[in-house]
Amino acid sequence: MRDEAEGAGGATIRRATPEDADFIASLLDHEDVEPFLSARRPSTREEVLERIERSRREPTVFGVFVIESDGRLAGTMEFEEGNRRSRIAHLGGLAVHPDFRARGLAEEAAHELKRHLLLDLGYHRLQLEVYAFNERAKRHSERVGFRHEGDRRLAYRRHGTWVGSSLYAVVREDLGLPPGVDLLYELVARHNRREWEWLGDLYTEDAVLEFVGAPVGPFAGREAIVAAYTERPPDDEVRILSAEDGDPVVAHYAWLAEPETDAGTMTLTVRDGLVSRLVVSV
Repeated sequence: MRDEAEGAGGATIRRATPEDADFIASLLDHEDVEPFLSARRPSTREEVLERIERSRREPTVFGVFVIESDGRLAGTMEFEEGNRRSRIAHLGGLAVHPDFRARGLAEEAAHELKRHLLLDLGYHRLQLEVYAFNERAKRHSERVGFRHEGDRRLAYRRHGTWVGSSLYAVVREDLGLPPGVDLLYELVARHNRREWEWLGDLYTEDAVLEFVGAPVGPFAGREAIVAAYTERPPDDEVRILSAEDGDPVVAHYAWLAEPETDAGTMTLTVRDGLVSRLVVSV
C-alpha cells in the first residue's frame, strides 16, 4: 500500500498514528458499529494506542489503518499475520462511520488493503470471519473479491445468545496476474520484508543485478546478490506504480517515503520462472 492512497470514489487510507486513537476508539464504541465487531476486540483509547504503536513498530505483520474521505476520518480496519510460513494474514475490524456509508468507501479501502498485503507484503492468503447475522459484512466481503469458504455453527456467545459465523478468503492467484508480473511483485514483497535469503530464492544461480544511475554493482550470481543486500540493505520499501507484462517485464516504481514520485524503472528478465536479470534505473 502506498503510505497514502486515494481510490476512485475519494477514499484515502493510511496507517494510523497516535493522533487517530480517539476517533478509532469512539468509532469502535459507536452503537451502530460495536454490535457487529468481535466482543474481544480492544476498544478503549489505551488499547487502541497500544495497537497503533505495534502497527508502526511491526508494519509487515500487523497493521491498524484509517480511512479518510475529503480529509475527514471515516473508518478503520486492521490485519495481523496468522501464519508466517504459509503467509496467511487475518483481516478484521473494518468499520465505517454511519455518516460515511453508502459511498463505496469500505469497498475502495478493502481493495487497497488487499493489494497492499498480497503484493507489497507478499501474503498468499487473506482471510476473515464475520458473524452470521452480519449480512452487510458478508455482502461486502464478496463484493471485494473474497470467497465464502464455510460456516461455523453457534460458534460464539454474543448478545446473550449463541451465534454462528461465516468464513471468507482470497488468495494471490485470484488476482490473475501474468506470471512475469506476479514474479515482480513477489520480488518486491520479499525486498520489503527484508528477508534477503528468501529474496535470493527468486534469482537463477547465474542471475545479474544491475543498477543504472547508481554507483553500485553490477552483481553477478545469486550469492553475490544476496550478499549485496545483506551488507548494504536499503532503508526504504518499494511500491510498484505500474507494470507492463512482456519479455522483459518493465515496471515503474516509487519509494515509500515518496509514494507518488516515479523513482525509475525495474526491468525484469525471466527464465524458468526465476529472475535471470534485473536492471534498476534510479
